[in-house]
Order: sequence, then C-alpha cells, then structure tokens
Amino acid sequence: MSIQQDIGSLLNKTIQKYCRNSSTSVTVEVGEQLLESIYYTMDANFRDDFNMDKYIELFKQNSIEVIFKMGEQKLKDLFEETKQIYNRVCQNKYNTEVIAYNNTLLKEFGNFFDIYDMKFNAQDIKISVDYPLIFGDNDLNGLYYIKNYLEIIELENKFCNHFKSKEVEMLLDINARRYKLDYRDLLTNIFEIVINNTILSTIIDGEFKDFYIFEKEMDYLKSNLNLDNIEQEVENSINKIIENFNIDDEKEIQYISLYKNKFIQELKSCIMQDSIENIVVICDIDKEEKSKIILTEDKLSDDGFRDVLDKIENENNINKKVDIIKSNINSFDDFCDILKSDCFYNEEYKILFDSLEDIELALLGKFIFFEEIEMSRFNFLNEIFKERQYDYIWQESYIEYMKNQVINKINNIQNYIMSL
Repeated sequence: MSIQQDIGSLLNKTIQKYCRNSSTSVTVEVGEQLLESIYYTMDANFRDDFNMDKYIELFKQNSIEVIFKMGEQKLKDLFEETKQIYNRVCQNKYNTEVIAYNNTLLKEFGNFFDIYDMKFNAQDIKISVDYPLIFGDNDLNGLYYIKNYLEIIELENKFCNHFKSKEVEMLLDINARRYKLDYRDLLTNIFEIVINNTILSTIIDGEFKDFYIFEKEMDYLKSNLNLDNIEQEVENSINKIIENFNIDDEKEIQYISLYKNKFIQELKSCIMQDSIENIVVICDIDKEEKSKIILTEDKLSDDGFRDVLDKIENENNINKKVDIIKSNINSFDDFCDILKSDCFYNEEYKILFDSLEDIELALLGKFIFFEEIEMSRFNFLNEIFKERQYDYIWQESYIEYMKNQVINKINNIQNYIMSL
C-alpha cells in the first residue's frame, strides 16, 4: 500500500510537470499514459538478471522516487547506446531499393530519436516498422524493442554486405518478377532470400561460387537431399560460406547458426512435401508464371484511380466489373484499394475471386495474414477457420470463399504465400 501511495504521489508530480504547473487535471487517457510511463521507467531497474530477493531489497532500501530516477538514468543510457547502434547501422546500411527497408531505417527510426518522449511517454515508440526481421522479438516494447531490432538488422546487414549489392538486387528482382511484382514494394526479408540461395547453391556446387540456382539444379537438390543427410549438408555448406567470406565476428556467426537451425526445419518440411522450390529463388526468369491481373506496374494517378473506381461503381454486371479491373489495374496496391472501396456485393466477390489465379489469391492472403506469417509458423487452413475480426468486407468474403475451396487449392495457395 505504501508503494502504491508513493507511485500515486509520483503520478501527481508528473501530471503537474505535464501541465506545466497550470493544472492538476488531465484526461483519463493521458493519466493512464503517464502512469504507464512511470511503470515502464521503474521497470528499467528490473530488466537485467532478474532476482526477486535482490529487487525486494531495492524497494526496501530506496524510495519510489529514487527507484524512478534510477530507471530514468538506465533509460537515458539505453537511449544513447541504441542511438550509437543506429548510427553504426546507417553507416553500414545495406544498399538496396527495397522501400520498406529504407523507410523503416531512415525515416521511421530516424524520426524516433527526435520525437521519443522519455519523460511522459517512455513506453511508446510511435513508429511504424514495416520491414520484417527473421527473429524479431514481439514481446519487447519501447526502447528495448528498438535496440533489439537494430542489433538484429545490423547482423543481417553484415551478412548481406558480403555480396555485391547489384547481384542481390537482381536476385530480389527475379524473385518478385515470378509473381509480376516490383521487388522494391515487397515486405521481404533480404537476408532470408540471400542466405537460403547461398546455402543451397553451395550444397549444389560443393563450394560457394554464387547464389544463383537454376531449374535444372533443383533436380540435384531433390535427388541428393534427404532427411538423413540434410543436417550435415547444411552444416558443411554454412562452414564453407563462413570460411569463404572470412567471417570472424562471433555475433554474426551465432546469428547464422541460429538461422541454420530454423532453415533445417523448414527444409525438412519441404523435403517431406516435395516442395524445396518454396524456399529458393529459381533464376530461370524466362519460365515466370503469368497471372491474369498484372500486379505491380506503376500505380494509377489519383484521378486515374478515381475514374476506374467510378466505372466499377456505375456498372451492375459483375463480369464487366472484372473486365474493367483487368483492363485498367496494373498495381497490387490499386487492386487492394479497389477492394477496400466496397464496390462488390455478396456473390460478386465469389465471381471476382474465381477470376484470379492461385498466386493472386495468395497475395491477398498474405495481405490479410501478414502479422501471423511473420510471427509464427503459418498454416493457411487453420487461419481461415479461426474466429477473428476483419477490417474490410472483402477480407471476410475472401475467408468465406477460401473455406469452400478444395484442400489441394488451399495447400497450393499456402505454398505461394510462404514463397512470396
């Protein structure tokens, strides 16, 4: 009770500072924010090597205000350390045109260090992180999340910087062009694509030559990799990669080793399903799969998009609506914006979805389940039968449509989703 009363007193002082001593009244939302900030700041004292007895003594020997000030200092130190990591990441940034990567690092993180409010909103980082990591920790928040994210992307950058950026960009482009996409717009982890092809290419060649893998080489992988030898083959491949690039940074080696375990499990699953091609970029670009809707050429202008949307909204025949889309929409973003506009009704969605290829349905599925795909082992069949709220009517219609598809089609769409 004494601790709670002291925290209440600290909250009162914080409110006065927030109001610049002109008032002691704030909205409930602001009060909750300020209290959460106090708790977050105090919690900084208990993050490292948690020991219950040690921290009980901390409370016994210090006032709440002292513990709060100790937490403030820890956050200040953490902020400076995180800023140093950020500056280092920017200096060694991977040279790419992937928009999510550049926006996240340069725009979002750059703004964070200018707007972070340690005094009144320490728990809130107020940034949008679009670029996905392989091993992001979603249980962390605030500064701890930022620091962890930057430490991981620094390691991924180190690995990717062993390769010529033009070659990596070409690999990313080949991967995207298979689905008629612009690689610059994708929410794709660069490290994952590069290391997957590097490991498998080294297995094929017996040494590292390059990370390009062609259709004819897939037969070798499928014939020579099995559940009995896969762990040793991957281990040997990674050792050769580390040796070839003279990688001696222990943290980078540990990160590669951590990824190795994840990759082995995914590869085992692919071997059992005879679908190794799902985790590799096959570089025979003349064999790209064609889709009925061209997804990602240049986006329409605002006026152009409005004209197309007006045509759809004024058309009563669903088949003609579909024709309007196929004749005018060249961007996946524009296609999603059309769907968000709620210009289809009831059974019209079924006819629209029937007109799409599996790859296009997979793109829509990835849009809906992006967070689930990034956070855990994704199972499309399980997800479509879960009870959940959706943001748009088209998403609900998509789920109902998928529930009525045969299992082979659902599995095929899942394979596409995991390869995008």
